[in-house]
Amino acid sequence: MLIVRDLEKSYRSGGHQLAVLRKVSFRVDAGETVAIVGHSGSGKTTLLGLLAGLDRPSSGTVELEGTDLGALSEDERARLRRERIGFVFQSFQLIPTLTARENVEVPLELRGTPDPARARDL
Repeated sequence: MLIVRDLEKSYRSGGHQLAVLRKVSFRVDAGETVAIVGHSGSGKTTLLGLLAGLDRPSSGTVELEGTDLGALSEDERARLRRERIGFVFQSFQLIPTLTARENVEVPLELRGTPDPARARDL
């Protein structure tokens, strides 16, 4: 389960604070599928980065399976991403000689997930 509460993210730009996300709150239950849609520049990529623990929010919380990502160290967030989060970046960063499925399987292979468990995780 993913719970997002009052999530905010702002950046300094030209001596001013630029608010990208303001008071975003939602919940995604296990097995539920959601889509994040919006115009270019509306904060979708920023939101995904916060949900994956790639960045820290200015305020608010992201809780994944009962763990507050903001309370984790950088190393703990990296471990969480490695073990529990799949992410394909906008610029893809894929290995061109592999299929889409093989690219998705790479982190599972690196963490030593056996084939039957790997199929379940995908």
